[in-house]
Amino acid sequence: DLVFLGTGSSFPAPHRHTACLAVRFHADGDCWLVDCGESAQVQLVRSGLDRRRVSRIAVTHLHGDHTYGLPGLLSTVAGRAAPDSTLEVVGPSGIRQLLRTSLALTRTDARNGVRLRLRELSGVPSLMPPSTPGSAELEDLILRAPEFPPLPYEDVTEPIQCAAPDGGGIWRVCDRLSAAPLRHRIPCVGYRIDIGGPVLAVLGDTCDSQLAESLCRGVDCLVHEATVGESRRDSCVSSGHSTPAMAAEFACRVGAKALVLNHFSPLLDNAGVARLLAEGRAAAAGRLPVFAADELRVFQLTDQGGL
Repeated sequence: DLVFLGTGSSFPAPHRHTACLAVRFHADGDCWLVDCGESAQVQLVRSGLDRRRVSRIAVTHLHGDHTYGLPGLLSTVAGRAAPDSTLEVVGPSGIRQLLRTSLALTRTDARNGVRLRLRELSGVPSLMPPSTPGSAELEDLILRAPEFPPLPYEDVTEPIQCAAPDGGGIWRVCDRLSAAPLRHRIPCVGYRIDIGGPVLAVLGDTCDSQLAESLCRGVDCLVHEATVGESRRDSCVSSGHSTPAMAAEFACRVGAKALVLNHFSPLLDNAGVARLLAEGRAAAAGRLPVFAADELRVFQLTDQGGL
């Protein structure tokens, strides 16, 4: 099952939360998250999913609307997960520093032998030049900042190196999870998840997904951002985002069996999202089914592929 816990971008709105998708595995009851915006834990409670069954969180990039929910959720899971279990967080370089610092300074402890494994994808490229005042200074500060030491309950791991036999740039996290880079304002990836039959691809923020084509080839379901409509395409792309038509064109190019649009501007109401969905369906022109994500909406991937 795919459970959309947050389908918005930038900041929460009364009708839409920031980015978080839960993937629930029927075989063992495990639950993975892709991104963890600031409302993730509240939405997990509302969804009826068991927070104690969250075993892996795959972070696409470090912008706050995709990460601000991590410290709170990890604090809860560290205190309530099954004894001797391990929670893994995967993301681009910097995810370890973010979580070590926030969890240590908030005195977050783990109970019952619960372990935390922080795994960084080494060398994810920054594919857009800095575009805001102070960006260069922030990048310099990040490079100079001393690394926070490991947490007492952390299993220290080596960074995951890029394996690119075909030049496509793939990070292989485990048998069921791999990543590829996307064009955004900071290092960002999309993930391919093997659910045990069906295959899912979830892309982070992107204005150009071509480096993830091999990752997404032939997936049963592609989740792709569609922040605003085609009338704002130029400003959308310059800020590192996609329109529904861009998402549909990419989904058709890689042969995805279904497309779910996601990551909508918080300024859009339900009618605005309906217009984005119509744009995506028009661009797909019947070549694949196109859906719009909604808060707490559940999609089931079938063994035959598709939704």
